Amino acid sequence: MLYRIQTFYLFLSILISSISLYLYVYYYQQKEIKNSFFIDKIFLIFLIITFILSIISLLFFKKKEIQIFCNCLNILINSATLIYILFFSYYYKYFLIKKNLIILILSTMLFLYLSNKKIKKDIELIRSMNRIR
Repeated sequence: MLYRIQTFYLFLSILISSISLYLYVYYYQQKEIKNSFFIDKIFLIFLIITFILSIISLLFFKKKEIQIFCNCLNILINSATLIYILFFSYYYKYFLIKKNLIILILSTMLFLYLSNKKIKKDIELIRSMNRIR
């Protein structure tokens, strides 16, 4: 499980998702504007879902189709989160956290894409070995 490169990419995705979740919670506690409670909770839910999906994808290391599905769903939710940040978070006082979250989400999406690519290559290798027999 831990010797494959796609597991390393998934581990990096989990690490970056947890950092982005921590940064958001930390800066949300310091924010003085509390009038956008509903929008902030939706964003927090998106971050938690991406974190959980990354962990689920890492745990299903033997079921590669489920891993690919979880990664694709995670990329979709991360892109929705990115669009959410760009269009609906104009009221944030801290521009730095917005920029950091965009970079973290894009890097998470990159590692998930690389993981999907390596998983598909592994599936093709297994299918070619089955064809030889």
